[in-house]
Amino acid sequence: MNPANATAIDAEGGENGDEYEVGKTYEVKLTTGIEFTGIVLAYDSDPHVVIFQEGALPETGESMTTRTVNADFISKAKFVGKFKDPLAWNEKKRFVDLYGLLEKEALAIRKIESIGVGVTAEAQKIFDALSKTFRVKWDNKVIVVMGDVRICIPYHSDCVTGGTRAANDQIKKVLKNVREKLQLGSDT
Repeated sequence: MNPANATAIDAEGGENGDEYEVGKTYEVKLTTGIEFTGIVLAYDSDPHVVIFQEGALPETGESMTTRTVNADFISKAKFVGKFKDPLAWNEKKRFVDLYGLLEKEALAIRKIESIGVGVTAEAQKIFDALSKTFRVKWDNKVIVVMGDVRICIPYHSDCVTGGTRAANDQIKKVLKNVREKLQLGSDT
């Protein structure tokens, strides 16, 4: 039998024919040559995926290193031992900080949205400088400041439109200063 298609028990050691039972520790070798020791945290037989926590003992800190492995790529899995509940080791329960993940996702989206598509390096520098002071976003190649003031190509103060007169004047003044600071030439 090919070990890559075998259960962990058929491959080496174990009992009762359980496939990658949660809590069991294996010395794993992948068909790619990568070797590691890991504790099974989860196993899904349908896509044949195993999630391992790296190491021979459960982590006791706030975080852990995990590997998600397609079990078809496991060439050897040697049973080493078993833990009743690897996630409850040392009476410290683990959890996923959903709000923290949502914040990271929102930050990543903001970073992606801050990159102009098809704009010049000069336009991106202006956008980045304005974003330090104002809420800005791209609308194609137009910089939108504070939701309603628009700066069109070539991003000079006479290209500022929309918004209230006070907001418009403020953006023009800041834009002129930004262009001077970035040494982007005259603003007219």
